Amino acid sequence: MMLARFREIDGRTVLQVSGRLAAGWVTELEQCWRSGGKKRISVDLRGVTFIDESGERLLRRMHREGATFLAEGLLVREVVNQITGGSK
Repeated sequence: MMLARFREIDGRTVLQVSGRLAAGWVTELEQCWRSGGKKRISVDLRGVTFIDESGERLLRRMHREGATFLAEGLLVREVVNQITGGSK
């Protein structure tokens, strides 16, 4: 299960994600992200417990299109570091 929702925090648009970013949930996250328009967003992954290959591919696309990430935990931080080259 995965939950994603937009929030405004300190004047920034944040896409808050929690749960497992895997398989069928990746499509749901992509639709949510695309519904936010082309504005630059921060993606809060601190509530994510697992990321599979399809989730990682989506995060790479999001990063290429300007998303930044907030990460916590060994797995999620490592995935984000690989995607961003070490910059969160």
